[in-house]
Amino acid sequence: MRQKLLLIIICCGWLCACKVQQPTSSAQFMADVQRDMPFKVISFSPVPGHDNTWSFACDDYIELSPDYEVDTEGASMVYRTTFMSTHDTQPANVIWRNIVINRRAKRVLCIDRLVRNGRTFGYVYVLQAETARYSDSGTFHWDVSDQRLMLNVADAIEGMSELSVTQLQTMNKQR
Repeated sequence: MRQKLLLIIICCGWLCACKVQQPTSSAQFMADVQRDMPFKVISFSPVPGHDNTWSFACDDYIELSPDYEVDTEGASMVYRTTFMSTHDTQPANVIWRNIVINRRAKRVLCIDRLVRNGRTFGYVYVLQAETARYSDSGTFHWDVSDQRLMLNVADAIEGMSELSVTQLQTMNKQR
């Protein structure tokens, strides 16, 4: 009798564990990327046709100083310099870019922010090195968080920023 009761309890526990759905690997990856972002977003979704690229939107203006400023031609400039004036708030005719490096997860985020009508939106380009947790065709086989490889990371990011620049150009034409 005891053995039957124990078997029933084990089976019930196994059935309950099977019903709890684990997040898919892509959903978990997306949640991890969102957790790395230095601000909260109200929407976050993958961009179709662009691997490891997500669009985001925020309810209001994000007061986070950029690392870089990107113009309508796609040229990026270091934002914090001694010879260039800085803005208190983001102008609508430039992209503010932040780079976030998560060494533990071997991930680099390039966050391009645009402003329209007092709201922040933009794109997040993700460079993910292959790890035990993330190993699919979309990952790099070199450590993107290694400081010695930052020139490779910069080249990869420059090639990925066309969505942001195209969006900025479209916004400037509409004004």
